[in-house]
Amino acid sequence: MRSQPGSPATLGSTARAHLVLVVWCRDCRHKAEPDPAEMAARYGADLRVPAWGKRLVCSQCGSRNVGFVVSGARHDPLA
Repeated sequence: MRSQPGSPATLGSTARAHLVLVVWCRDCRHKAEPDPAEMAARYGADLRVPAWGKRLVCSQCGSRNVGFVVSGARHDPLA
């Protein structure tokens, strides 16, 4: 049996969970991993991640054809 999905993650909850945001441009293939805590400070901790994703613009080519994913906790191989 499947559980009911909860409400979408916010930038604040993503930062508190130490998750990773991976963003890429579908046009020029530029990739970035913005810091969720910095994004929460800039756009507000209560902003839902899907709404944040709709604002994305590629810093390389200016395209709005941008995808993103929230991934598991960042792994530091030196830790």
